Amino acid sequence: MSNIDSKALQKAKKQHFDFLRKNNAITDAKNGELSLGAMKSLDVILQIYQEKQETQLLLELSYLRKKLGLERNNDYVDRIKSYLLELKLPFELRDFNEIKTGKQISWALTSFLHDVKAYKDTQHIIEINISENFLNYLVEKAGYTNVDIALTKSFKTKYGYKIYEMFSRYYSMPNKIDKRIGTISKDINELNDKFGTSHKHASKISEGIVRGINEIKKLTGDEIFFFYDKTHKKFVFSWEKDPDKLIINSCIPKKRITEFVEWLVHHNIEKINNVDAYKKKIKALIKKNELGDLEKNYRGMLMHKYNLSIEAINNLKTKEGFYKDF
Repeated sequence: MSNIDSKALQKAKKQHFDFLRKNNAITDAKNGELSLGAMKSLDVILQIYQEKQETQLLLELSYLRKKLGLERNNDYVDRIKSYLLELKLPFELRDFNEIKTGKQISWALTSFLHDVKAYKDTQHIIEINISENFLNYLVEKAGYTNVDIALTKSFKTKYGYKIYEMFSRYYSMPNKIDKRIGTISKDINELNDKFGTSHKHASKISEGIVRGINEIKKLTGDEIFFFYDKTHKKFVFSWEKDPDKLIINSCIPKKRITEFVEWLVHHNIEKINNVDAYKKKIKALIKKNELGDLEKNYRGMLMHKYNLSIEAINNLKTKEGFYKDF
């Protein structure tokens, strides 16, 4: 591998986002009683499972420490143990299709982890065994929320983490009010399930929501608004949609789309009458993964513009068929 190749790969490894495609049955689970650390641990383990497709995972404690943002905590071993202990407890999943029977499930009680072990001769490594029963909820082919683990590890409040997860879940869903606005409504019981609280009054739970949306704005710049609809007794959350975020199926990184469009225009041998209209059209097709020879052309850009070898490009592709950013 050339020097240029090696440097490009190192850059890619340092800068790409850690995305998890989280099954909506898990995203919508009534698991609010889990601590924030346990929720983050669940995401990390799910991501590793998606990469390896193995129910038995060997993980360095130092790796989990970094992924969970515990670098400054000297008691990180005890913290990780307590988080994993929570993941052995049952919680409720709802609204999904069971793979074995094909039946629609209204709700199910299940545990994520079967057991966790640390052997005396290798105490810096832990063996995590995912419950076989939980696998039914990992293999659903549709209905996922994209979670950026590199971002979510920075959340310090459960309100911020759970509202951002909800925001990501419903961000691009259509509504009858305005295509430029995203919105979702939840009653107080649904939010208590989500946050692990037992508030009776809207004013009390609103205090936590304010803390959460302030944390989201600080970490991401995204503004989320909410109010309590007294008539329907529901909290209404809303946000302005950014067209650049509405990327649902594209296999190439969001941050590379504009660059890729420019590359395609520059290397197009046919005459383009309206360049701006052409860019807009192919950008929309890229976002939907509907552009002809999309992957072939993107790999061509990586090869010729960045001097990456086929091996290096293959290393950027995940098992789910997405390309990591760099």
